[in-house]
Amino acid sequence: MGPSNFSVYSLLIVSLLAVSVPLLVSRMKAIRIPIVVGEIIAGVIVGNSGFHLIQQSEWLQFLQFFGLAYLMFVSGLEIDFAALRPTNETYKRSLSGWLTSAPVFAVLTSVITLGLSYLLSERLYFLHMIRSPLLLSLIITTTSLTVVVPVLKEYGLTSHPLGGRIMAAAVMADFVTMLLISVAVSLYKGGLSPSVLLVFVLILILLLLYRLFRRFSGIAAFRNLAHGTAQLGIRASLSLMMIFIVLSETLGVQVILGTFLAGMLVGLVNPRERSDVRSKLDAIGFGFLIPIFFIMVGVDFNFRSLLHDPKALLLLPILFVATYLFKGLPAILLRLRYPWPETLAGSALLTTQMSVTVAAAAVGLKIGAISQGVDTAIILVAMLTSVISPIAFGKLLPKHVQETKKSLWIIGESAGAQLLVEQARERGEDVRWIQPHVGLENEVTLEEIAKKNIGEEADYISGMVLYTEIDQLNLTFAREAAQAGIRPVICLVRDMALYQENRDETEFVVVQPQFAAVSLVDQLVHYPISTQFLKAPASLQIQEILLQSRVLHQQRLMEINLPGRLLILSIVRDGEQIVAHGETELHVGDILIVVGSREDIEAFHVMAGVGYSGKDKNISRPWLKE
Repeated sequence: MGPSNFSVYSLLIVSLLAVSVPLLVSRMKAIRIPIVVGEIIAGVIVGNSGFHLIQQSEWLQFLQFFGLAYLMFVSGLEIDFAALRPTNETYKRSLSGWLTSAPVFAVLTSVITLGLSYLLSERLYFLHMIRSPLLLSLIITTTSLTVVVPVLKEYGLTSHPLGGRIMAAAVMADFVTMLLISVAVSLYKGGLSPSVLLVFVLILILLLLYRLFRRFSGIAAFRNLAHGTAQLGIRASLSLMMIFIVLSETLGVQVILGTFLAGMLVGLVNPRERSDVRSKLDAIGFGFLIPIFFIMVGVDFNFRSLLHDPKALLLLPILFVATYLFKGLPAILLRLRYPWPETLAGSALLTTQMSVTVAAAAVGLKIGAISQGVDTAIILVAMLTSVISPIAFGKLLPKHVQETKKSLWIIGESAGAQLLVEQARERGEDVRWIQPHVGLENEVTLEEIAKKNIGEEADYISGMVLYTEIDQLNLTFAREAAQAGIRPVICLVRDMALYQENRDETEFVVVQPQFAAVSLVDQLVHYPISTQFLKAPASLQIQEILLQSRVLHQQRLMEINLPGRLLILSIVRDGEQIVAHGETELHVGDILIVVGSREDIEAFHVMAGVGYSGKDKNISRPWLKE
């Protein structure tokens, strides 16, 4: 490739914009604009619709292509199938509960949206406003996980059932869209041909590789090369992406589907390392390749093509209204479980479009399925929804939902239950103590009690301990709690026969007091320092703390002055547990499991940006080491 095909000045401008846009967007307090929208706008200003400062070249075209492939790779990495996994008989008690369970809600919203979008697209096709009805209906169906996930994290709803349902619907929408894009392309190119079945060959290869990598992921030699200069996990992930790019080209499948499946594979291979690998891959993508793609989308953005194409100009408001109508209406199913404010907030957030939408439009433009004017209209609608929908979500979401604190439920009237309640409250936990009437032996009555106490409030329970004197009552409550999705559930069973019968239960933990006492003594014999946690009042405590402080974001543990002798035992990020060490970076949204004195934990609450209701406010803040 000769020097004439490469403009170093254009690449310099793109790089400077990639640095400047996040800084400018972060200073806009009146209206929050996603960074990707800012990148597109910056590209528009310096591109074909603006000052023409960017000279297109083969190098920039390659980086734009690779940025698109990497964007779909990261989007696949965001797919969390746990959000779509049905629990054992979850919400089986009523039709409304079943319809609003996460997997069913996700499927229904995607199918209804796709169906309504296709009916509209067929009508637009007969009016000669579009060229591919299926592709446009898929574009309307997409939901931007890259916007939805950060918004849910910002409002602390990632672990809330409402957030779980929104997340499941967004995951399903993107997954269905990506799988059907190849079908839409094949139909446009000349009808449904056997080559479409090659998509299933790609999926079969994904499953085989998944089994292979799961088999070798636990080998010590691989784990030792996962960090430091080797970074085997990152190298393997990027190699997988390239393998799927080549496979897609060879099989005639869309590259964005191949890289999307590669990202899914990386997310599924080794759950223990998933969060660490994802943060590094995010750094590569959002730090370099993905900004180039979005800026170049803005550079190629041709606003004049929209003005010169009356049909595309008319399509712009139709797409905007259809997006909010067809994606918002199915989400009204949430009304079966939540009040109108929560329902409308969830409906608004699910209308957000951006990454997959722009990628699908790029594919359509490349094969001629959509015109330049229609592509411009699609990008404009995506930009508008990614700004309007998160703002609408924040305005509609009730304040009490944003501030809802889940409580630990302890059910039982025994002295042990009372002592457990007192210790939890001593640590400042929000505890609800329920003392059911002991004299009931009828099993139907026990089930009615469990449903009455648990069914309606499952969304606000952080965990449950069953500590009554009746083993059967404990088991009945435990099954109801587990079926409602409550985790963890600890069930006390004294009768040895009942314990043997239920000890292998996977939905909740069954504890037999005698066995528990023996195990505790055995631990104390081998690890005597553990006795510190048994003192009353405890001199040392273990707590989970949500990291909200931006000051500590992306800081390594070795760079932080922790209060006193406080230790961070582990980190839970995106549902996965990470063993903490000096090189581990903290991220906003992490749940930190810490151990230390009450005073040290109070100080760390302030450091983490959570605040603390304790009396000691005279806490110094020299947190970061020089």
